[in-house]
Amino acid sequence: MVKMEQTEVEIIFHSRKALLFNNSECWVKKSGKLFDVTMGAYDGAEVCEIVGLYLLSKIHKIIPISYIGLYRDDGLAVIPNANGPKLDRIRKDPIKCFKEENLQITTIINLPEVDFLDVHLNLKAGSYKPFRKENDQPQYIHCDSNHPKSITKNIPEMIGKRISGLSRDKKTFEREKTMYENALKSSGYDEKLKYTPPNFNKKRPRRRKITWFNPPFSCNVATNIGREFLRILSKNFPLKHRYHKIFNRNTVKISYSCLPNMSSIIKSHNNKVLATSQKIDVAESDASTCNCRKSAACPLEGKCLTKSIIYQATISSNNKNSQKFRYIGLTEGTFKSRYNGHLQSIRHEKHETATELSKKYWEIKRGGNEPYIAWKIVKQVDTYKGGQPICNLCLAEKYFIIRDRGRNLLNSRTEILSKCRHRKEFLLNRAI
Repeated sequence: MVKMEQTEVEIIFHSRKALLFNNSECWVKKSGKLFDVTMGAYDGAEVCEIVGLYLLSKIHKIIPISYIGLYRDDGLAVIPNANGPKLDRIRKDPIKCFKEENLQITTIINLPEVDFLDVHLNLKAGSYKPFRKENDQPQYIHCDSNHPKSITKNIPEMIGKRISGLSRDKKTFEREKTMYENALKSSGYDEKLKYTPPNFNKKRPRRRKITWFNPPFSCNVATNIGREFLRILSKNFPLKHRYHKIFNRNTVKISYSCLPNMSSIIKSHNNKVLATSQKIDVAESDASTCNCRKSAACPLEGKCLTKSIIYQATISSNNKNSQKFRYIGLTEGTFKSRYNGHLQSIRHEKHETATELSKKYWEIKRGGNEPYIAWKIVKQVDTYKGGQPICNLCLAEKYFIIRDRGRNLLNSRTEILSKCRHRKEFLLNRAI
């Protein structure tokens, strides 16, 4: 058992607290407390597993650990040589244990047969077979769908092995396979399911350190991406190469990833259309995209109020032989507000080190030349939303910095490794 300090326990419990908003209104429980694990939380399943392990560590004092199992919020226990009154006494102990943790549990005893997950267990007959809920018909991807052939070709074999593992013997398998064969037939497969006895003595293969390349698969692509990738790998890392030990056909493998299906594409499109509050606010009239007193002096030609953009600044001097240098930046707000920040660093020498652009500006000025800066929008990107795994704005900036490296780019290499600053607005200590 791992011993934890009280401060660590408080940190874990505090990090589980969650805020729930709907139309800018904060929701709370009837008890007035914050939510612990919200529905759809990214780590909801992991939290459930941790809580289950903790409860098992307490219940094993009542029921031997070899006689009880738990999967997420479903548990199953076998009590040998116990009559009805004894089972009823044992049943009360887990209920009491759960109540001590402010949890509730429903227990059912004296079950000779039970459906647990996808298997039906029969203690009297000592048998088990596949289980599916009523009116729950299996569905599989079509044999002509836009999936790698290695997947569609092996689906019948995979289903056969799965049903074999859930069947006590071949006779049970033959009795249960009809429903799955009909589902495969409706998906275009003609193969018959074959019984495969489970091999419990199979040795685990030695794990290698493998780097996987997962390009998206599409039947519309005629090029054999896998073959070309492996050819390039062998060409660039031959046997005598210093990195051949790391990058070779035994340590680098390829496996295709599937593109989203039509349902996911439609759902993603609907989310973009309906999420009007998160759309970038770009007005069509010139009056709403620029507030400069003189439109001719606007640094972005009448678009200085554009929000959430990747911009580029090109700096040069009045010297004809001078080179042009570029700087890539981003702004979540309007460009005008970010532009004013740049003006401060190029007007006042004490702010010279604010950006790489201002450093180059004062370097040119000390050389006796007059620097000039031209601005333009590279790309407009959606702003970061709370709960998103990535920030598209920061990723876009890193992409353009990497793409333009070595072309008189002023951005430093460390900017590629910088963390997203937009997530800080959605942290719990800023929301309270």
